[in-house]
Amino acid sequence: MSPSPLSGAQALVDALADPARRAAAYQSLLAAGPAARAAVLEGTHDGRWQVRRWCAIWLFHCPDPADFESLVPLLRDPRSKVRFVAMVALGVAHARVESHEIVPLLLERLFQDESLRVRRQAAVLLAWNHAHPDLAGVFAELERESDPKLRAWGRIGSARC
Repeated sequence: MSPSPLSGAQALVDALADPARRAAAYQSLLAAGPAARAAVLEGTHDGRWQVRRWCAIWLFHCPDPADFESLVPLLRDPRSKVRFVAMVALGVAHARVESHEIVPLLLERLFQDESLRVRRQAAVLLAWNHAHPDLAGVFAELERESDPKLRAWGRIGSARC
């Protein structure tokens, strides 16, 4: 009896934790497309941060609006590399999701994340993809940040409002 496609996808998700097998496993998951979705979604709960991160990357490349809820918990992942990818997946690949669902999540990362890289990416996504007059105060506040890149994104966001 041959293994089911799901068990093959699960093995590929498991291989994402191994640097020597990661690239090939990821390419195979991409090639499998939607058939790998269930295994990838399960991988977002894996105890290994590398698996969570690469599953979020897969969700970026193969977006489905139904995956939104699976990405949200990754925004609070202990590892900043996982949070960063989840935020990009939500802010870019899931752009069809209503702004009122994404903007509060981006604002949370912008003002509460300990990683400057994550905060900068939240500012980019807000300024570029979700600029709105209601966020003028947020962008004005960014213009007073000590980080020059956050200040720059605050100016861009203000101009785009």
